[in-house]
Amino acid sequence: MPEDKTPAQGCAGPETPAFPAAALVSAIALAVLGFAFVLRASYPGYLYEDSFQQLTQAITGNLDDWHPTFITLLWSCLLRVFPGPVGFLVLDNLLIWGGLALIALGAMRRAGAWGLLVLAVPLAPGLFNFLGHIHKDTLVAAWMLAAFACAFKVNQAETGPRARLVWQVLANLLALAVFLTRSNAIFGLIPLLLYANLRFGWRRNLLAALVMLCLMPAVQTLQSRALGIEPQHHGDSLKTFHLLALSYFENRNLFPGTWIEHDARTIVEGCYSPVQWDTVSRWGHCAGLYRELRRQELWGSGEMTRAWLGALASNPLGAWSAMAATFKLSMHDPNSLTMLYPPPTSELVNWEVAEPFRRTTRLARDYIQSEFNLQYGKPRAFAVVLVCGSALLLVLRLGGTPLGALALAVQASGTIYLLSYFPINVSAEYRYFYWSGFAAYLGLLLVLLAWLARRRPAGQGTELPPLPRALSVPLRLLLGVLPALMLALVFGAGRLPTETRVVQLAPQGDGVVAVTRLGTASTPRWMERHEGEIETGGWHWQEGPLLRTVPGAGVLVARIDTLHHAIRLHFLTGPDGGSVQIQDGPFSRLVDTHAARPGEIVVDLPPHGKLADRPRHASWHEPARVLLWTLLLGGLLFRLSRKRAA
Repeated sequence: MPEDKTPAQGCAGPETPAFPAAALVSAIALAVLGFAFVLRASYPGYLYEDSFQQLTQAITGNLDDWHPTFITLLWSCLLRVFPGPVGFLVLDNLLIWGGLALIALGAMRRAGAWGLLVLAVPLAPGLFNFLGHIHKDTLVAAWMLAAFACAFKVNQAETGPRARLVWQVLANLLALAVFLTRSNAIFGLIPLLLYANLRFGWRRNLLAALVMLCLMPAVQTLQSRALGIEPQHHGDSLKTFHLLALSYFENRNLFPGTWIEHDARTIVEGCYSPVQWDTVSRWGHCAGLYRELRRQELWGSGEMTRAWLGALASNPLGAWSAMAATFKLSMHDPNSLTMLYPPPTSELVNWEVAEPFRRTTRLARDYIQSEFNLQYGKPRAFAVVLVCGSALLLVLRLGGTPLGALALAVQASGTIYLLSYFPINVSAEYRYFYWSGFAAYLGLLLVLLAWLARRRPAGQGTELPPLPRALSVPLRLLLGVLPALMLALVFGAGRLPTETRVVQLAPQGDGVVAVTRLGTASTPRWMERHEGEIETGGWHWQEGPLLRTVPGAGVLVARIDTLHHAIRLHFLTGPDGGSVQIQDGPFSRLVDTHAARPGEIVVDLPPHGKLADRPRHASWHEPARVLLWTLLLGGLLFRLSRKRAA
């Protein structure tokens, strides 16, 4: 007799038919094939600056908490088996392909061979990008997929009581691993915890989720204290980013402490960029701000927190504008979309994908860099897919089916995770939304499979309780409002007001003038060296970003759309250097680049006019418009779900 013929609360149904061995073999074979291809194409894994630093810490044992200590500890264990970044690459893909295989097997029980499509999810636009990369956001997606796969086993009727307990413990432990890998993922963990503990009943389920959510930061604190790690207060990067933006909006330095006039003016005119906070980090061109906060013992202090909260409270529209500007870039024009650049190296860490590239490497890179993947693999596409999946789930009333319940939890997690980056984002980076991409495509596919399963004769009797009993009216309203809010923010949040600056460089005499950078002073160093539309006027491009005059060269003209910031130019100097006349509106200056030895001159062109005379941030119309669209779209989804019920 079966171990558990009586369905538990939240997952009803009789015993399911025997599972064909061919289906099991097919799912495992496809997962192994995907795993092997990624390892072959990406070996030993693509490192970048953060993972390079963590690998160095894992090797030396010198730990800090600027990056997650849990990852460093985990990596140090992997180094005992795998060299360098290889262990991280193996772990990521074991979790991703293993989790998808487990979900595919459960889906095939209900929807037949169509369930194998779950293993094609990593091929969706934007998702293959980071399978071979070594960073915490790939690991977050991997932990999440494995956790949801375990939770899916918990809620399957064919899982026995003892096995169910094991899967439930694993799902909760994997949720803890997600938090220890990226603590701001805690909001996206709420649907996972509620789904993993669904069989507890709603009251005990909510209590279990609350206990886990409180336990997570406690474990993180105990970990740091046990290892004697001095806190780096990386959360102050968000406070710094917001204070920098509000200082720009209000045309005055809002940072606590004592500042000389030059530094205060630089904070307002040359440091803020909605792209990322890195301009004022210890590796940015405004690193003096970070060093001064450290010197005055303000970094990590209560005074810093009070200044931040006070600035947000006194200028809520400015706070909205700062958050919306970075979120807008993240959704529509994120940086680091592929991250296929050469990694940093040192005597301890010297790992990179070998050249000439293997055939699998070329195939993977060609797909990642294809126009199709770059255009349709952006976070805005994830948001659209999440909304479509959520709408189908509500309208078709599939939340009461095993696959529909999993889809609901996955999509809710991806939606909340994406929304959480509106208030807490410090950089418009694609990698932050990697889990939301997996949640979007996996969730939509699970909704379609749930619909197929409901139409199959073999799927009869595998339903969860009808949706009105499974999801209350407030919960259905919430599930309609969250996707609506996400869509409204993605397409309703605006960019900051800009102005067009026209900079002209006119060579004087026969000497050579060479420019290595021409752009907004606040633009991060690693981004494009020259900005805007450039008419070279006979100047010659040389060695990438270098623009150099040649005999007979005329006037170089650059049109730059920028914030009310200084324009920065970098000129090379040397024995053959000449003079150049700079014209920027009313500003004019003659610069001589002749010098006895090679070097560089940096020239800043100040902003035009007064910032107070120009629009600095969004008007109240923007958040009001977002709110209106949220209410309309959310109400529409809720009404459609009610009509379906009727």
